[in-house]
Amino acid sequence: MSGNVWEWTSSVYNAYPYNREDGREADRGDSTNVRYVLRGGSFSYTTALVLRAADRNRLSPVVESYNIGFRCARS
Repeated sequence: MSGNVWEWTSSVYNAYPYNREDGREADRGDSTNVRYVLRGGSFSYTTALVLRAADRNRLSPVVESYNIGFRCARS
């Protein structure tokens, strides 16, 4: 899946190490003053070095770009 677009996540961007209890997974409603984690990288915007699922970036949810998307999944 990596390489198509940066993928939005529901996690607020915080430094590592990851701690589920630090509030980064809390529902922020429609707040736009936070930066959420983007994963994966986009072939048209990043280099091959960071074009991987483990790469992460941060951005405000009000930003629009053809390089940013989301994954649809069902169980």
